[in-house]
Amino acid sequence: MRKWKLVSVVILAAALAFLAVARAQTDRSSAAKMNAKSAAFDPHDLSGIWNPAPFMHPKDEVDVLDLSGHPNPLPPFTPAGEATYLANAKFIAAGAVLDCDPFGTARNFFTPRPFEILLTHDRLLQHFEYYDNWREIWTDGRKIPDDVEPDYMGYSIGRWDGDAFVVDSAAYNGKQFLTWQGFPIGESLHQTERWQRMDQDTLKIVFTFDDPKNYTKPWSVTGFWKLRKDWTLDAHPCTLSAIKEYDERVNHADKLPGRDYGAPTKK
Repeated sequence: MRKWKLVSVVILAAALAFLAVARAQTDRSSAAKMNAKSAAFDPHDLSGIWNPAPFMHPKDEVDVLDLSGHPNPLPPFTPAGEATYLANAKFIAAGAVLDCDPFGTARNFFTPRPFEILLTHDRLLQHFEYYDNWREIWTDGRKIPDDVEPDYMGYSIGRWDGDAFVVDSAAYNGKQFLTWQGFPIGESLHQTERWQRMDQDTLKIVFTFDDPKNYTKPWSVTGFWKLRKDWTLDAHPCTLSAIKEYDERVNHADKLPGRDYGAPTKK
């Protein structure tokens, strides 16, 4: 009996030792997998083609990708901002005469098309597929100049705050919409973006719009994009032929003011 007990103790000790080794190996394997996953991407490397992921949009925020014509909730409009929005929305619902003016930074983001990020030593270049729009984000430490000429795309500077890329944009000319729904833009708009690469395939950007002419307070929305390693951007320039085709197919059919592309008539 004593011999049997001794054998049992030896077997139990061996089993416990085996379990300890196995658990240690499992822990090391899990840690290795976690380290490999975290090391699989550089959070400071934003290069590549990113495609919108509207299914990740927070449900309680203004849906800047909603094309139904009835976004809910709406941003905090001032009376002037609401009046401009309603006029813009009516224009869009009627057919919205197409032109080749740049969409501006926000509306380019909120277009259901991808964009590509290219990095250089002093700036980040953003190439939007729709209308072939380009944006420069300066990363060389400069400030937004006081005398810069207002533009559709504004003037953008960027810096790193830990693993977040923070972008400040201003100097907009106020001639575009903030979104497809017709949310207005004022020349005083200050747009802030906080970019974070959440994992290998996910980019999160939090936008904050500060435009006292059109909104009673700064308001924010969150967007998500997915990395597409096997994609290239399509050529999608805005051309005179595209405007003509749209004008003839849509605007004339809706009896909106059209453009006359024929030879000028003699008086």
